[in-house]
Amino acid sequence: MPYGDITTQLIVSKKQNAKACIVSKAKGILCGIHVAKLVLSQIDKKLKIYTKLKDGSRIKKNQIILKIAGKKKSILKAERTVLNFLGLMTGIATKTHHLSSKIKKFKTKVCCTRKTIPNLRNIQKYAVIIGGGVNNRMNLSEEIFIKDNHLAGEDISSLVKTVIKKNKFKKIITVEVDNLKQLNLVKKLKINRVLFDNMKPSNIKKAIKLLPKNIQTEASGNINEQNITQYAKSGVHRISMGALTHTISNFDFSLELNNN
Repeated sequence: MPYGDITTQLIVSKKQNAKACIVSKAKGILCGIHVAKLVLSQIDKKLKIYTKLKDGSRIKKNQIILKIAGKKKSILKAERTVLNFLGLMTGIATKTHHLSSKIKKFKTKVCCTRKTIPNLRNIQKYAVIIGGGVNNRMNLSEEIFIKDNHLAGEDISSLVKTVIKKNKFKKIITVEVDNLKQLNLVKKLKINRVLFDNMKPSNIKKAIKLLPKNIQTEASGNINEQNITQYAKSGVHRISMGALTHTISNFDFSLELNNN
């Protein structure tokens, strides 16, 4: 059974006060300030927290983003959890901003997927928005998304028609296609979005010309920093990347503590 931070309990006096600051170790887009404050207040409501920065702020290397004053025990107990949340969320926001900036002139949006960590989906998707991206559906009930596994052994046209007929809640309907043949079978149906899965930018450009202008488009599959611009040039509305959340690099922060 866990008993909390036993090291701090043994070493630090209850009466000992301290001041600390959280420092960024690189340039980035800050995200997670409100979560950091929440963690600190959950540990000790009497901790004093100071910051002028908000989520979405551009931060520099060695910049102080947050100051804390209060019981040393409380600061040490909260340290790693606060840094973990800030590192995860700022890492996602920074990467999203970087990729969004690369394709900004094409008016194509970077979009996350449902490839998130269990129980952390909301903060990961929030960080994508802070970085300038957009969210895919939050859960399986938010939108209808007909994927390749739904189509296995089925006629795509008939299946989509059935879904349209049964869509009594008028949910957004997205259909995944792998080639132009599949696209031609669904392009005239009452769907909202087509997702081009693992298709080359040149084929996506051809596909977009075949679609009515009211149908949104999305590209996904093996898209990375090196080729994202080529996909944006195709004219696709958004590019979805699981890497925004499932292979993110933790943004480096440190907590520097001084005894009173």
